Amino acid sequence: MGIRKIHRLMGLIFAPFFLITSLTGIILLWRKAGIYEKGTKNFLLGMHNWEIASSYIGVILACSLLFMTISGLIMFFKTRRRRK
Repeated sequence: MGIRKIHRLMGLIFAPFFLITSLTGIILLWRKAGIYEKGTKNFLLGMHNWEIASSYIGVILACSLLFMTISGLIMFFKTRRRRK
């Protein structure tokens, strides 16, 4: 299986988790503005850090994000080298 297929498959699997993490991160930017209560803030922090489910999920997501970034860069430079 080539790097493109692995990258695509990993992207499809982990995209929902990345979306949840990014959306909760955006909402947490206003945590000091007093827009929402402390209970909501704690819930959002737990969702963003994946402490609600398990701390291991956060580690898996971080590793998968690193893989997606590195494999994307590899594909970018491979196609760029072929065009020259």
